[in-house]
Amino acid sequence: MARHPGMRTVRRTAQAEALSADLCVVGSGAAGLSAALEARALGLSVIMVDAAPQLGGQAVNSAIGTICGLYANGMTPGRVTHGVMDPMLAELTASGQATARRARNTLIIDYSVNGWMRWVERQVLATDIMPVTGAVLRAVERQDRRIGTLHLATRWGDLAVTADSFVDASGDAVLSWLAGLDLQQADTDIHGTIMAVFEGVDTDIVNGMPRETYHAAMRARGDEFGLVRHDGFLFPLAEPGKVLANMTHIETPQDPVGLARAGMLGRAQVDGLLALFKAEFPDAFAEARVATYGQPGIRQTRTIEGRSRITVDGVRAGHRPDDAIARCSWPIELHTEMADTHWEVFADDHMHWIPFGAMVPQGLDNVITAGRCIDAEPAALASVRVMGPCFAMGRAAANAAAQVGAGSFHQIDVGALQTAIADNLETTTDDPWTAAFVSERGREADGV
Repeated sequence: MARHPGMRTVRRTAQAEALSADLCVVGSGAAGLSAALEARALGLSVIMVDAAPQLGGQAVNSAIGTICGLYANGMTPGRVTHGVMDPMLAELTASGQATARRARNTLIIDYSVNGWMRWVERQVLATDIMPVTGAVLRAVERQDRRIGTLHLATRWGDLAVTADSFVDASGDAVLSWLAGLDLQQADTDIHGTIMAVFEGVDTDIVNGMPRETYHAAMRARGDEFGLVRHDGFLFPLAEPGKVLANMTHIETPQDPVGLARAGMLGRAQVDGLLALFKAEFPDAFAEARVATYGQPGIRQTRTIEGRSRITVDGVRAGHRPDDAIARCSWPIELHTEMADTHWEVFADDHMHWIPFGAMVPQGLDNVITAGRCIDAEPAALASVRVMGPCFAMGRAAANAAAQVGAGSFHQIDVGALQTAIADNLETTTDDPWTAAFVSERGREADGV
């Protein structure tokens, strides 16, 4: 007979739990994941912190479902970013959880959110990265130009994290913010999106519908169904009968109550969108229902003041700075209007670059940013905040951390760093995915 459990008395202690490592990565989205796995492969001990209850950042929790900015432009676009996404893409492609399609003069990868999440978790367990989820960063200890300790609140109590260096992949430049540095933000709201997966859809019909067909319905009857956006996309998914909808806009308030309400309003828009589609396209959507509501997908909030800044003029001109560590040819994709999105698509031979200096906060020595909180003008950031360059920035951050150790990111050997990530600075024309996808899907798709 099983022993019935007894009881014992417990009481909270004032002392916080503590963790320490060579590197602490704040944020587990594309940039943070890349930084953590690359740093671990270089021999650093790594702690990866995220406020969400599971790893993956917006790639998982916001159900983004697409990887943009990973390829160059043109009919046979080569890869511009390599690193930890190489084995990820290989595994997801082999298992039917990642496919590609042509759109915006490039290739875009559609991926399974569950496939992404489980791949990440397997890598974290296999490499002994220390994951800390559900942990909200509430304060940092700063000594002169160095952050020494992060103070986090978890459901189990306070946690103190110390490290030689830190990668801020939070998306909101939270380390610089809590350290008291001046930050930048757009003088107008950059809208976010609630993504949603619809199931029970007749995808044969939907895949044959021109985008303008449902855009026209949204313009004509959107107000009736509570919609604010009149453009967006329906992405086919690998699972039969499912589509991914990117067709809402929400405000991006930088306070907890405002953001919670924005998410609720966005999910109401998803409901209205499905109701509109059921009314207008019953053959395709009569049996459809919402399978997944994403968490608020945030595009831009705060950015650091770095040693250098990415400008719109530099993006358009394809300027290559001396300290370039990543590049892409993704369009300027600006979400400043509720009803529509501004797109500026670039030519086949276009490439724009990310300088290392845009990742380094001016007032801190042992912090480097990666992802959407680097120093860039808002419209310029709109062309480099997508996943491809975020992966590349994470890789550069990890290699920089391995180089400086307990030193300063302001004293980096840029040449040595560029040598370490050389394949992210030259387009790979014999990429196996390019060859497979171009031969299989040679015409422009009605996608992003």
